[in-house]
Parts: sequence; C-alpha cells; structure tokens
Amino acid sequence: MDEIIKAQERSYKLWEQHISNSMLLYPNEYLTRYIYANRRDFNSILDFGCGDGRHLEMIARAGLEHIIGVDYNRSVLDLAQQRCQKYNIKCELYQNNQNSNLKDLIQRDNLDCVVCWGITLTNAYYAISDIFKQFAKILKSNGKVIANWRAQDDSLYGDGKEIAKDTFIIERDSHKGMLYYIPNLDDIKEIYKSANLEIISIDSERFTTDNGKIINSWHIIEAKKI
Repeated sequence: MDEIIKAQERSYKLWEQHISNSMLLYPNEYLTRYIYANRRDFNSILDFGCGDGRHLEMIARAGLEHIIGVDYNRSVLDLAQQRCQKYNIKCELYQNNQNSNLKDLIQRDNLDCVVCWGITLTNAYYAISDIFKQFAKILKSNGKVIANWRAQDDSLYGDGKEIAKDTFIIERDSHKGMLYYIPNLDDIKEIYKSANLEIISIDSERFTTDNGKIINSWHIIEAKKI
C-alpha cells in the first residue's frame, strides 16, 4: 500500500507538469452533447479535475448558472482562472488534495451534476473509490454523475510495471512515470454500487492514433444518486 500511495503522489506531480505545459483547448465532444442535452435539468454542476478549464468554458456557454471547478493542482487552476477571466465566466474554483472532503470544500450537498472526465484512471483504487463516495454526498437526490474510464483494450493497459491489480506505472514516453488504474467493467460497477450510485447507461468511445498503433478506448458511464 505504501508503494501505491507514493506512486500516486509522484503521479499527481507529473500530471500537473503535463497539463501546465500543454493547455487543452477543446472540450470533449461526447461530454459537450451530454451537457447541452441536459442543460434544462442542470442548474448547478461540479467539474472534478477541471484542469485548465476547457469544460468549464463549455458548461458556461451551455448556460448553466452555478459552476464549480475543483482540481488537485494549483498551477492548472491558475490556468482555469485565466480562461474564466478571459471569457467572463462566473465560476467557483477550489484546490483539492486527496485528504480534502469535497462537501466541506465546496459547502454544497445539492448539486445537480458532477463531471469526472479523464480523471478516474489517474487515481489508484483506494482514491477513486473514495472520490465517488464523496460525489454522492454533494449531489441532490437523483443528481447525476457523468464520468469516463479507460477500458482494458486501451493501449495503456499493461504498459509498464503493475504495482497492484490493474494499476500500472506507465513506461510510454508521453505518460512516463504516471500511475494509471484501468479496472475491468465489473470492478467499475462495484465502485458505483459501494458509493450508492446507480448506473443509468454505459457507452463507449474508441479511436486510434499514430496510424492505428495506439488505441484510445473509454467506458462512458452516467449514474444517479440513489
């Protein structure tokens, strides 16, 4: 367990460098469609792991009034703040580390939706299972969680040293040294069940890069608070 915790901390720092050096300009297309399709039902939303704010900007353009961004890393939150100021976006931003309680941090327990995009794989099992339990505590009854998870046919699965079940220290140059947790679908379902979140739908997103050599494969899961 000590090895996993140390690897997790090191991975957070590497991820901060990665995001800080390469701002992501565009929101994910699937998530954009989801937000626009549900914008009449969503008044308040949290983007957990908001990074440099690409999805905060999209959510604001969809017309949602109460937008919250949370990220582990201070430097990427500064980028998100710059983006929000540039486009005159009203948004609450908070820095959160793995020891923080989300409910205490944002002082809310009635959110309509939580977005968790591109974040699940960067947290070991002990961390991500706790995070989803915290999501349930800040959502209103029947509030939604939309999240994506790397699937095991993704090229990153098995790339590097496996330090726990489905948990790898990646060796690929683009992700070198990062901890990635890529569970199977049954284990993902168990994380939701233990958090009292009911899965509504499971979709997938898959594309290749480098002339088909690299496979990017995701489960996209919508759930609601029970």
